[in-house]
Amino acid sequence: MSDNESVSKKTGDMRKRAEERTSGKAERMVENLEALTKGDTKRLLHELRVYQIELETQNEELRLSQEELESSRARYFDLYNLAPVGYLTISKDGLILQAILPQQNMLGVSRSDLMGYPLSYFIFPEDQDVYYNQRKKTL
Repeated sequence: MSDNESVSKKTGDMRKRAEERTSGKAERMVENLEALTKGDTKRLLHELRVYQIELETQNEELRLSQEELESSRARYFDLYNLAPVGYLTISKDGLILQAILPQQNMLGVSRSDLMGYPLSYFIFPEDQDVYYNQRKKTL
């Protein structure tokens, strides 16, 4: 499911819950409207307008946040996946969590075959001590 479909589904679910919560109240509200004075009506309309403006402001903030997130995601993709050097994301236990395309070319292994394996698996036996010493210093 895409992000947009997920947001659409959540919005639809929220609307459905809101309609269920107000279903019995709508009839009572119509009866109460007849008892409202002109001042009450103006006050309620003002409150509704304020809520509308607040929602529009929140929607705009969410839209801007989403644009920033998409921009960050694109920068991350460019930096991480298209870098001319090899990058790996490694867990504290030394397992490979992510790898970029140049890294798979360097090791001669597809990215999917790198995931979940310890980095030490791809290091020459004579270099293992150096790797573990550097890893110890890093952690």
